[in-house]
This record gives sequence, structure tokens and C-alpha cells, in this order.
Amino acid sequence: MSPEARDAFLAVPRTAVIATVDAHGRPHAVAVWFRWVEGELRIVTGRDSAKARNIARTGRAALCIDERDGRVTSLTAEGPVAITPLTPDERFALWARYRGEEVARQTVASGGHEGMVLLTLRPERWY
Repeated sequence: MSPEARDAFLAVPRTAVIATVDAHGRPHAVAVWFRWVEGELRIVTGRDSAKARNIARTGRAALCIDERDGRVTSLTAEGPVAITPLTPDERFALWARYRGEEVARQTVASGGHEGMVLLTLRPERWY
């Protein structure tokens, strides 16, 4: 997939699957929402989630984004992941992308982002 086609594919709000490795070497995969911003994949999760714990230990993850309408198309990014505190603005942007601005405002106003983190995957490899 060309960089232009990749950017267009990632611009559409799709559910993705993030894959990490747990402390026993077992794979852990879970559905997530994401944003593609300036060459980074941004994902919001609970601070104590399995994926956050796995990434804190290994520093890496893979994210598979697919489309299943008609012909199946998928794109996977793998690379290092940074974990940072989640800002209300980042949470709003993610919710607005998937559910619209009104729902995003209500979600952020209800709180909870204090117990969440932002995962920022910087792709080293696409496949």
C-alpha cells in the first residue's frame, strides 16, 4: 500500500486490534479505536489495562486495522509505543472521530480520563 493509500485508509474511523505480549509470553489482542496523527497511531486505554501493562513492560505493540466490506483489506503497523497521561483534548478527539462532537463532549465531561493513558505507536514496519 502506498503512503497516500495508507493515509486515506487510516483516515476512516475503523475499529482496530492491538496485539501485545503478556508477562508469560502469551499474545494479548483486543479491539480499540485509534487516531492517525502526524505519523503516529494514538490509542486511549485504562492505565491498568492488560495492554498498558504489557506495553509498559515490552515497549512495543502491533495494530491491525481492517475493512471487511466486500474485499477484505488490512494494514498492520508494528513498533515502539510511548505511554503518556491522557489529556481531555486527546480523549475528545478520539470520541469525536467515532461518535461525533456532542457525544464526545458528554463523554469527556463525565470524567474518567484521569485513570486513562495515551498509547502512541510509532510504526517501524507496515505489513
